[in-house]
Amino acid sequence: MTVTTPPNTIHQVSNINTTFTIRSLRCGIIEHPIIPERVVFSCAGRHDRSRYLIVAMESNEGVIGYGEAACVPIWSGETAVTAAQLLDDIIMPALVGQSFASPEMLCDELDRILIDNPFLKGAVDAAAWDLVGKTHQIPVSDLIGDREPVKHIPTRASIGAHDLQHTVALAQEFRAMGIRVLKFKTGLDTESDARRLAAVREALGNDPILTVDYNGGLPTAPIAIDAINALLPFDVSIVEQPTPRHRLAMMAQVRQHVDIPILADESIFNRAQLEEAVACQAMDILSLYPGKNGGLTRSWQMAQQAQAAGIPCVIGSNLETEVGQAAMSCLAASHSAFPVDRYACDLLSAMYYENNILTPIRPVHQGCYVVPTGPGLGIDVQWKTPSA
Repeated sequence: MTVTTPPNTIHQVSNINTTFTIRSLRCGIIEHPIIPERVVFSCAGRHDRSRYLIVAMESNEGVIGYGEAACVPIWSGETAVTAAQLLDDIIMPALVGQSFASPEMLCDELDRILIDNPFLKGAVDAAAWDLVGKTHQIPVSDLIGDREPVKHIPTRASIGAHDLQHTVALAQEFRAMGIRVLKFKTGLDTESDARRLAAVREALGNDPILTVDYNGGLPTAPIAIDAINALLPFDVSIVEQPTPRHRLAMMAQVRQHVDIPILADESIFNRAQLEEAVACQAMDILSLYPGKNGGLTRSWQMAQQAQAAGIPCVIGSNLETEVGQAAMSCLAASHSAFPVDRYACDLLSAMYYENNILTPIRPVHQGCYVVPTGPGLGIDVQWKTPSA
């Protein structure tokens, strides 16, 4: 069976045949410890290790594409174990042996056979794009982009809700790495938040750009408004997800009463939620990334949707490793909905992992992530896939 591609497809290179047939799907669970001093904890919990699923998709031609499911149960309800089980029980029987005219058609089929589970779907979708790009020996950014891909993307560093001394030390460490945009996890103690930011400003002056991320930790609009306004003396440039994820109207209310731009993250996983957020004017900026959105395909579509509404996009993160980050950077580098010269993205792997057994960690250069440029998603994955 071949699923045909409708008009208005993603791929921009008209002479490329993106049809592929899936010979096999394999997966494995790999654990990546976070550098202890940089463990991130916030209103969303503590992230001290990443137990993620790697997905390998092989075509009939023997080309293998890779994707990563950065599963964290408090984020999407998924774990690497549940993702592996669903891949084995639901996705493999439905997809192996089938042909698809494009990864978009694969993504539609995933949504037909399985509800939710965006990080698992994102891994399968990324593997498909990687496979198609490798088949034709071209970068995926050349297939999906609407601009010449940028080579370097400024990245933020994320600093957990540590004590005062540790917060300042991390801020100084990241600034010394050339990272200018610092994101602070906030909301556990709003008075402490103000003290932490004041200490960072005292230590580093006005040079770094400070942003805060509440991870939905402020329970009411009045509390959120007061907490955000208390940070005005510290020249905060962005406030991320101040209110609970399912309260878009509340976030819209907060936005009307504060002067700092609101970045929406947890509230918007899919296109329907984005449509609702645009309608109620809940945000100024949108955080997208393939895992949260259910695939590179869906992130691309949502970037188009946000761009049409005049809302700029940034790449968010679940502390993906290099495999997941390759798809994220591909999207940000090649789509004009991401004004990377104005808003830094969350491309964090080099700052939080000491090593990666699958592929070398790409270093941060002068505060920027260097975008992979090889075929497919641009990275060389060294992983012996489990046998069938």
